[in-house]
Amino acid sequence: MSNAEDQNQSSVESPAAPSLSPAVRARLQTCFEYGNKKMQSGNFDYATEMFIQCVLGDPGNLIYMQTYIGNLRVKYGNNKKGASFGLFKSGGSKGALKTAEVRKKWQDVLKSGCEALKTNPWDDSVFFSMGRACLELGYNETGLAYLKHAVECNPEDIEINRYAAVELGAQHIYDQAIACWQRILNKKPDDLQAKKNITDLLLEQTIKKVNDNPVANTASAASTDDPDSALSEEDRFELGLKKTPKNRMLYEEMADFFFQKGNLRKAEDICQRALKVFPDDEVFTYRAFEFAKMRAREAVERAKQLYAKDPSEAMKAEYIKVREAYEQKNLDLIKFKLKRNPNSGQAHYEYGNYLMQHKEFKDAINEFQSAKIDTTIQGECLLALAFCFQSIKQYRLAIMHYDGALKVLEGEGEYVKRALYEGAKLAYALGDLKKADEYAHRLASIDFSYKDLGDLLDKIDKKVDNK
Repeated sequence: MSNAEDQNQSSVESPAAPSLSPAVRARLQTCFEYGNKKMQSGNFDYATEMFIQCVLGDPGNLIYMQTYIGNLRVKYGNNKKGASFGLFKSGGSKGALKTAEVRKKWQDVLKSGCEALKTNPWDDSVFFSMGRACLELGYNETGLAYLKHAVECNPEDIEINRYAAVELGAQHIYDQAIACWQRILNKKPDDLQAKKNITDLLLEQTIKKVNDNPVANTASAASTDDPDSALSEEDRFELGLKKTPKNRMLYEEMADFFFQKGNLRKAEDICQRALKVFPDDEVFTYRAFEFAKMRAREAVERAKQLYAKDPSEAMKAEYIKVREAYEQKNLDLIKFKLKRNPNSGQAHYEYGNYLMQHKEFKDAINEFQSAKIDTTIQGECLLALAFCFQSIKQYRLAIMHYDGALKVLEGEGEYVKRALYEGAKLAYALGDLKKADEYAHRLASIDFSYKDLGDLLDKIDKKVDNK
């Protein structure tokens, strides 16, 4: 992976993958489970922040890495391109990534890569850089997985294929390495290195098979003795059901399999089939609602893109229809959660958000007040209450809840920025220049480019000077 000159760089981070303490592993797993709950409820942005902590805390964990990417892709309705103008939005992160890569600060490459993927989880160049970083740090499994994503996102890129081919070959993953060299050969038919490496890998693969299977007919005998060996995952599932039609675990595993593959329709179908065998099963009912909601969200994203290309009345009507269908699916899932667990702070929080988005602020306040007993989301609830009180012109109560939210919220994430920004604007409007100045300058120390913060600071300073 590195030449001698690279290895002599004293500033390069150690390639040894550090082991994690049981306490750290437990903390990351708790974070991962919480992120999964947020993802299942459709709160993809919050889930993203949870999963980033997991990916950076344990870069060698393939499940953390794949779930992080899967969550973002579902968020964007699997549109293969991410956010609108994502290239501009990710410019800062990608710039930091390249700088870290040049300096061989591999952990920083992963950090900047996670930020860049937020706007486009199909960015081949980011996957390529993160794959290199993981391999340099000794995380071979996730390193190869990032490289595979890079190849899948841009199968025509010669540099990505070449690098992936070398690493896959070194790990004895022959078929995939040969496929990478073959793609290079398709683009550059006269590439002698690609031709030679394909020949060498085929020979090495044959020798390994012979060494691993000294008896020449072992492979054919195995296929004869085990007719299930060549079956697809879906075929195995169907065969398993024929043998054990009430095997609940099979249904769960298959629903997860299709979900991880991004096939939400089949994941939902599996849950509906399971409900015919296990009527009123809460888990399968919940997941059926969940997958239906995710599918509806994907439909909204597709309709939105089509409407942007063709802003006709017919496309507008279709977009509104699809969006209303999604809203209904979302409400169905929320009400199911409340019925299933009426004391769940998370369920009340989700219902409060739904009501707030539909401008039913007084009802939303009741839900958020019920939800804030859950200490894991108390800060978000207080911030939502501040928005609601502000919307019904209870400004003092709004300021009080912005204060409360900022006492509970940790770090420098989006919720903290929103609380500081909205709190500063409201305090300024109310003439509380001291609080407005405090909030605005605190936000400036975190993110000076946030919305129109610069203009707001100028207005506050001007009013303070005049006073």
